[in-house]
Parts: sequence; structure tokens; C-alpha cells
Amino acid sequence: MAKLVMRRKATDNVYFHPDFHIALNIMIEYIEKKFGKEDVKEYLRQFTNAYYKPLKQKIKRYGLKAIKGYLEQLYRKENGEIEILFLEPESMTVKIKRCPAVSHIRKKMTVADSFCETTGTFYQTLLEKTDFEFELKKYDKKTGRSILIFRKRK
Repeated sequence: MAKLVMRRKATDNVYFHPDFHIALNIMIEYIEKKFGKEDVKEYLRQFTNAYYKPLKQKIKRYGLKAIKGYLEQLYRKENGEIEILFLEPESMTVKIKRCPAVSHIRKKMTVADSFCETTGTFYQTLLEKTDFEFELKKYDKKTGRSILIFRKRK
């Protein structure tokens, strides 16, 4: 009998990592209960500075276009829904209409109180030492719907 071999590469698969968000939610909840909300923010600052260093370099070089590209790619990969309401060299407003992370977490468990920091602290940290600043204008903890504002520092 002939042996059948199936060869696959990771790139053959559709990008999908929703359980990463479950693990992140559990970790945030643990840190918050054990150490407090400030330590959740500190963890997210350290993670952002280490893991997202290449994105920060792109922001320094290309400005808000780098953030726009990152968000469009991320939400396309994760099947989320965003709308970029306004883009010019100095200001960009992004409306998160459907957050895939919060949607997935809610199917399995309660979303950690500080999970919103994965947006707020993340973008504030990402823009440190760049020409831009971030404001989390609105955030719905139940859905992850939010309004993000990126603008040139004054």
C-alpha cells in the first residue's frame, strides 16, 4: 500500500489565534488580583517596549501611516471591524466597531477588568518617544468597541 504524505507549512493556514486573547485575559486577571492594576500596566508597558520595538521604529520613520497600516492588517487578520475616520499627517481617529479579542473572550469567560489596558496602555507606550500621542476617547468594556485618537504632540 502506498504511503500518502501531506505537506503543510504554517503559511498555508489562515491566521487565527483567538486563544491568545484567552491566555492574555487570564494573565491580566491574575496580575490584577495578585499585584494590582498598576502592575498590569507595567507588564503591558514592558511587553509593548520589547515585542513592538520594530513597530515603534516604523512609527518614528513613517508617522501615523505606520499605525494605520498596522491596525488595518491586524483587524483584517482577526476578522475585526474598524473604520479610520480621519487621516492627515498630524491626526487620525479610529473607530473599533467589532473587537475580535473581547468577542472571543466573552464566549468563554468574563473579560478581566483591566483588559482595556491592552488598548490604552499599549498605544500610550507604543507612542512614547515618538512625535505622536494617544487618547482612548471611548471604550466599552463589554464589547471592546472604542474610539482611538492619534495626534501629533504639541
